[in-house]
Amino acid sequence: MAQIPNLDNAPVNLTSIREQSQKELINILKNVRGKKCLIIDPKLGDSLSLIIQTSILKEQGVELRHLSAEPIQSDCNKVVYLVRSQPDLMRFICSNIHEDVSKGMQREYHVYFVPRRTVVCEKVLEDEKLHHMITIGEYPLYMVAMDEDALSFEVDRSYKECQVDGDTSSIWHIAKAIHKLEFSFGVIPNVRAKGKASVRIADILNRMQAEEPVNSSDMAVPEINTVILLDREVDMVTPLCSQLTYEGLLDEAS
Repeated sequence: MAQIPNLDNAPVNLTSIREQSQKELINILKNVRGKKCLIIDPKLGDSLSLIIQTSILKEQGVELRHLSAEPIQSDCNKVVYLVRSQPDLMRFICSNIHEDVSKGMQREYHVYFVPRRTVVCEKVLEDEKLHHMITIGEYPLYMVAMDEDALSFEVDRSYKECQVDGDTSSIWHIAKAIHKLEFSFGVIPNVRAKGKASVRIADILNRMQAEEPVNSSDMAVPEINTVILLDREVDMVTPLCSQLTYEGLLDEAS
């Protein structure tokens, strides 16, 4: 895994966000007692490398593997999957379990969706008649601190999903991530939105603030004053430049 970035000079306490994500992951692993095989969605590998060290995972009795359609190469009788909510990934999991069943292997299976479970994914497990064999949970990883001045919501397919597939779930995801920031740094008083998707994010954020208010009694002044939301189609160039920069940082840290 890559080296975890130093966040000491961040304008707000991003270290606390990373520590919370690390704590939540460790709690998931502690709930599965004993030695276990942690099978990670390959797309989550870089995100996790910015949160937790491999040595800490091993302290929890973890063997690390990447998810694929190939049989599980481990003698552990407890398997924990950490995956995005993508139906194609459910088919890999089903293939793994069917292979175990065909060999007469008995394992304990846990699937944790990042950041949340979806009906579509659970339906795949039900259709394969495996739902009853799996304990399902969520790992609410909505954002990752990539550097002291860069947070990523880890929704790299959102533009295609919204514009081509008509799947706007990433819009809710971004609003939820911003709302989680507010629980750490206070309600953001100024939200500026440019573009249809950004306006929808701002509307959803307003509803979340009403349904799940942030207790700001201990925060006289919010630490974040303004959030500016821009649709990709409003500014196509800047996100691409940022992506190149982030990839370079990850390469250097490898």
